[in-house]
Amino acid sequence: MRVSLLLSWPGCCCALTLGAGAPPTSVSANEAASSPFATVVLDYSPADGQFVNDPRYNDPRRALGAPNGGGTLSPDLSKLVTLGGFGGSITLGFDRTIRDHPFNPMGLDFIVFGNASWVANLPSLRWAEAAIVEISRDVNGNGLPDDPWYVIPGSHLADPKRQRRNGRFILPDDPFASPPVFNTSTDGSEAFWGYADMNPVLILGDLDGDNIVDDPMMAPEEFYTRPDDPRTEGITPGSGGGDSFDIAWAVHPVTGEPANLRGFDFIRITTAVDAFNGQFGEVSAEIGGVAAVQ
Repeated sequence: MRVSLLLSWPGCCCALTLGAGAPPTSVSANEAASSPFATVVLDYSPADGQFVNDPRYNDPRRALGAPNGGGTLSPDLSKLVTLGGFGGSITLGFDRTIRDHPFNPMGLDFIVFGNASWVANLPSLRWAEAAIVEISRDVNGNGLPDDPWYVIPGSHLADPKRQRRNGRFILPDDPFASPPVFNTSTDGSEAFWGYADMNPVLILGDLDGDNIVDDPMMAPEEFYTRPDDPRTEGITPGSGGGDSFDIAWAVHPVTGEPANLRGFDFIRITTAVDAFNGQFGEVSAEIGGVAAVQ
């Protein structure tokens, strides 16, 4: 199933900010006035999957705006869109260009939220269904995602040129074939990073990851724009969780050379594991939001 559409999140402007320019060292007036979250669905092309025909999970607009965090033990399922099995994807846009800000925390620029969770509240053991992230700049200025795409290679996509099937990036079956996904590091580092739908989304206002709200007055625009350190096990205190990325990680999908993007206007998220897990069905990434780091 392939659906091309233009959908806006209520209350947000959908006009994309176009054109190139040097990355600013401070927040511009345009950035301050715009939404930190994805505001428009440009394409929704889910692959076959058990939830694709379920109205609770097949509305792509649920990937717009802030996520609904359920915590480390049990994800909130009320605001998710499924991508279906291998190759299913969603393409989103913003009401401004997401810039590569060197002064962002840890140099991270954007966050993707899914529905992963920890098993027995252990960050070393989780239920997760990895998705590949690609980004694109609106070079031709037409507001459509028809310019070159660049891939975030992640920890286990060593050779983007070779790790493709039918034009889609595919991760090795082990260790991504079926949940739970183990973190095999022994030094506190994160074994798997650079993919969407790998880390839990915390409950709004939970500042230390204990599933208890510490600041009930905190706004989603503040909480869910704080990045987690993707290479350290667990969730960074003060972060809203999810999976954080640096624009500088993006590479050319064929040559593997750095993309050297100053920013991006479009993001494509694609289920990257081709596996079926018996009673759990196909590996299928779910997405609940994308945010620019503030």
